[in-house]
Amino acid sequence: MLQARSMNELPTAKDGLKHVTEHSMAPASTRVRRSRAERVFVVATSALFLALCIGSIRTESITTNEVTHIPAGLSYLQRHDGRDNLEHPPLIKIIAALPLLFLNVRTDYKDPTWRLAVQDEYLFGKKFFEVWNTNPGTLLFLARLPMVLLTLLLGLSLYEMSRRLAGPWAGALTLTLFATSPFFIAYGSLVLTDVPLVLFSVWTMWYFASLWQEPTTRNAFLFAASLAGALLTKFSAVFLLPTILICWAWFRLSRKRPSAVGASLPVAHKRFGRERLAIGGLLLAGLIVYLFYLGILYQSSPRSILQDEATSLYVNARPVILLYRPISIMTKHPVLEATLLPAWLYLVGLSNVAGWASRPMYFLGHWHPHGVWFYFPVISFFKLAPGIVLLGLVLVAMATAHFLRNRGKELSLVPDSHRFHLRAMLATLVVFAAIAMASKLNVGIRHFSVPIGVFTLLCGLVIPLTRSVLGRRSQRLALGVIVALAFSSAMTALLAYPHYISYYNVFRMNVPKQEIAINANLSWGQSMGELNAFFKEHHVSAPYVDTGNSILDPSVYIPGAHAWQCDKPDPIAPEWVAVPAHNLVRQPPTCKQLQRYPSWTIGDGTITVFRITDSSYAEDLKKVKNGPQASDLSDTGGGGE
Repeated sequence: MLQARSMNELPTAKDGLKHVTEHSMAPASTRVRRSRAERVFVVATSALFLALCIGSIRTESITTNEVTHIPAGLSYLQRHDGRDNLEHPPLIKIIAALPLLFLNVRTDYKDPTWRLAVQDEYLFGKKFFEVWNTNPGTLLFLARLPMVLLTLLLGLSLYEMSRRLAGPWAGALTLTLFATSPFFIAYGSLVLTDVPLVLFSVWTMWYFASLWQEPTTRNAFLFAASLAGALLTKFSAVFLLPTILICWAWFRLSRKRPSAVGASLPVAHKRFGRERLAIGGLLLAGLIVYLFYLGILYQSSPRSILQDEATSLYVNARPVILLYRPISIMTKHPVLEATLLPAWLYLVGLSNVAGWASRPMYFLGHWHPHGVWFYFPVISFFKLAPGIVLLGLVLVAMATAHFLRNRGKELSLVPDSHRFHLRAMLATLVVFAAIAMASKLNVGIRHFSVPIGVFTLLCGLVIPLTRSVLGRRSQRLALGVIVALAFSSAMTALLAYPHYISYYNVFRMNVPKQEIAINANLSWGQSMGELNAFFKEHHVSAPYVDTGNSILDPSVYIPGAHAWQCDKPDPIAPEWVAVPAHNLVRQPPTCKQLQRYPSWTIGDGTITVFRITDSSYAEDLKKVKNGPQASDLSDTGGGGE
């Protein structure tokens, strides 16, 4: 369907660019025209991705982080105060909140929860959705739409990069894997910073390679703008700095100098060294970040925010000593508070991330006091589509064979004009994967977004690797396997619809999902609409809904519902109860004693509804309250998360 072209058939720089993504991704010497079939494929695949995303977000209730991200973004635009949701930079939250400016959205900034935003931002978010606005579903849907568009832009960018590296067929493979990935459909459709970070990170490293290949002020500006976007999206973007340093060393140690593209540059550009342009780009990125904070959050009070943040971290046994020095400086020199406002706010965010960088988590059937190094590879194995997992194994095997065959020789896997881009992507994958595996914050696969995004891009290389390693007859078989795996990914997306957050692949066999990993990997508040539909179908008027199902009060979704906790002694003996999956893990504390009763599974395993038919459960809770037999209940799975 797609018209593949030889890697040596490279149109000249006179061809001009017709698409903004094509215009910005590579030197002019590597532009390859698209066939009509290829354009139709890109449009159709993009339409499929949009349909799956929009369809899923219409069925999903608000997730935990969105409760604070959305009102925080709106507060930045209305109050220009950065106190709310300090653990993430403001850019993505502002983009999500932009559609809400055109609605009659109520926000009470006189409410005490606004003044407490630093210490308990969720109180403000809960009132925003529970009290001040009667249409939370509409607000949520509109805030998610810009996220869907940003994620589609990421998919098209990965497609273009893969196409530049390895040709149209490679681009088609990358786009297929991306558009049908439960990971990108799930987390790219929510008001989160993880997937947008992938977009700005791959842009940053791609344009850094372009800057090295073609040292022009245009490429330096694109590099700076991309890096600034990343730094304004998520604080873990600071890891791009060591990645850039590693790439610089790798490029410098390269046997070949950059291609002769620079020889045809104007004289004005020749006087700029690559390093000087790169340093200029870094400084410009810092200036953009500084001006963005200063222009949007100019009403912030850094000193009070730092004081509240220091108190919050100390109360939670996570003191950050670095905060006290800036507080002292601003107290002695008040003029510096306003002048260095962006620096203070960014410092608060970094300290917040550092203060909460280690949390206990349940993984593979056990509670861990902190993260484990193998968390992200294992959770990726279970959460990604089987097609991309198996294709990854094929890619590693082919790349190993290619390396052994070409040892000591210059690799010809990608065009010479893009070998720096390939190295930049490889460095990004290795650095971000290594840092994630070394971290102790293992609460969701979404924190592995950059390695997953780069890996999806590099999967396109399996096409030229197949041609390089295998004979003509074996190539047909290998290409057939690749097509089958890509098709299986499309089937995975269709069969999993609309439950993408809770998706686990067939490799888990019969192991319950909650026994592999919980938190944002499974039950994150997204299934309350389905729970409401279940109770309506069964004519249940006053169910008891565990507060672990959603951070909002259950009555927001289910009229007449009572907030309840399955692991807390309660004098009331409920009949119908809804419990989140993370309260049913094997290892105590848990609420598995409910499993003696008839049950129904809601939202692809995210919630279980029980109908209590006798008084034994109430008796068990009384034993917990009285104390002496509490250990007996723990042995059967009692207690809280």
